[in-house]
Amino acid sequence: MPTPDFRVLIVGLDGATFDLMLPWIEEGFLPNLARVLRSGAKSPLESTIPPITPCAWSSFMTGKNPGKHGLFDFIEPHGERGFRFTNASFREGETLWGCLSRHGRRVGVVNVPMTFPPEPVNGFLISGLDTPHELSPFMYPVEIRSELKQAGIRYRIDQQHLGNMRTDARRRAQLADIRESEQARTAALQHLSDERPCDFRMIVFGSTDQVQHHFWHFMDASHEKHDPAGAAEFGGAIRDTYAHVDEQLGVLLDECDDDTIVMVMSDHGFGPMSNVRLRLNQILADAGLLKFEVGSAPSKLKQSLAGWLDRMLRSTLSSDAKRRIAGMLPKLRTWFETLDEAKIDWANTSAYVNEAYRSSPAIWLNRVQELTDAEADDLRDRIEEIMLTLVDPETGEPVMSSLERPQEIYHGPHAEKAPDLLPSWWRDGFLLDQSSPATPGRPNVERSTAPIEGGVEFAASHRLDGVLMMSGGPIHADFSFNDAKIVDVTPTVLYLMGLPVPDDMDGRVLVEAIDPEFLAANPIRYEAVDDGESYGADGDGAPVSFTEDESELIAKRLQALGYIK
Repeated sequence: MPTPDFRVLIVGLDGATFDLMLPWIEEGFLPNLARVLRSGAKSPLESTIPPITPCAWSSFMTGKNPGKHGLFDFIEPHGERGFRFTNASFREGETLWGCLSRHGRRVGVVNVPMTFPPEPVNGFLISGLDTPHELSPFMYPVEIRSELKQAGIRYRIDQQHLGNMRTDARRRAQLADIRESEQARTAALQHLSDERPCDFRMIVFGSTDQVQHHFWHFMDASHEKHDPAGAAEFGGAIRDTYAHVDEQLGVLLDECDDDTIVMVMSDHGFGPMSNVRLRLNQILADAGLLKFEVGSAPSKLKQSLAGWLDRMLRSTLSSDAKRRIAGMLPKLRTWFETLDEAKIDWANTSAYVNEAYRSSPAIWLNRVQELTDAEADDLRDRIEEIMLTLVDPETGEPVMSSLERPQEIYHGPHAEKAPDLLPSWWRDGFLLDQSSPATPGRPNVERSTAPIEGGVEFAASHRLDGVLMMSGGPIHADFSFNDAKIVDVTPTVLYLMGLPVPDDMDGRVLVEAIDPEFLAANPIRYEAVDDGESYGADGDGAPVSFTEDESELIAKRLQALGYIK
């Protein structure tokens, strides 16, 4: 029986769902995913709560729940009432590639979200979604940037047309731009691993997530905002995107030998959003838990003008032009958001939602308050009761099925950094809308009847169950199982590569997918790890916040992706 000393290739398809993938495999549209499926094992892959990119990918790469690694979302509270953008330096704990490097294995990592700034590894690493811009130091070692350029590979961070897909021409251009970017990522991984042979390689394709967010209503005739006219051209955009990343997978599969185990995974699943819109801060205000500052008439006029100007610029300028403007006027995004947001009277507010960040609405207790644990629990109970009574004005059914309490689902030294309540948007499909205290009479819960604003409004969003497929070595062939969690992938990789699993990981080795004889011959081993032992560890481990200019660029990327207002 062989010893566990395999090479591993992980291909991440951000947001991929079996709901779409399996039918398209059966219909013959995804031949390379079919190769992995039929020669290996598959399971739904339970994501984190919430199933959002920074939280989920961080739990994958550390094998730990968010209470241990401390990275919950793209933003976190900063100071008494502000927020700041997060990056990889906000995460605690050794990554999969850090662990492999510490054990002398060679790694190559491309475009995994939340890996900026890039950590030193025994190999190479190109950061993902949290990279501010293409001039940032997002590649390790630094010389690989010039190597890629000399090889004729144009590696890009942003797509040009995200955020302004209001016309068919721009939608076409964005889809073409996405394909070009994904091909460049594949080419970069191939070229660099040819020059630097790897024991472990990983690449994440983000196009599946991006296209599902913005094109689902063309594909899905049952969507509440289905666009039948647009469906004639764009109804196949999501399937075509899956097919394109399937082609990229095929290129990488053709390079793999019999000693390579292939894994395909996603950080979460996907599904349609409803047209229900919630104004959570207004709901809290009506309950006496939040108070807005009273704006003057000129400020209302400024809000209207700023909103109009912001929409106009987003619809007419390319991403490159927006980045140039951001460089010239680094306060531009902050200026727009300050004018366009309802001001909160913090001295008279007990709980609030950051409504500028709409992709993963979270309810926070005002940290300025000095509440006992019992008082905080009572306040959470009251808010939960209020939210669970909200009903759909069309059906009369509850719009929110549950609110998760991070204190009950996370454990570890960073659990207290989490939001206080997480409305279950990933189950219920509602979206956040801006509270408008200056416009009385607007309902707190309403059905949006306006067409989807291309590149700005989500047609679909994340679901809890992503995908996991594994093939090669001792992995069972043509085998299905359940109960895999995203924290289980890293322990499984370490085991299959013949390494001990750090004993502080929350995940487990997915033994049900592995040949029992192999497991009997190769028992799982564990190791105790001191944080100071991490590969290339230096400094004090404190988070490295983005500069003001970098924060502006991160804000614009997340805005283009639809995550912030």
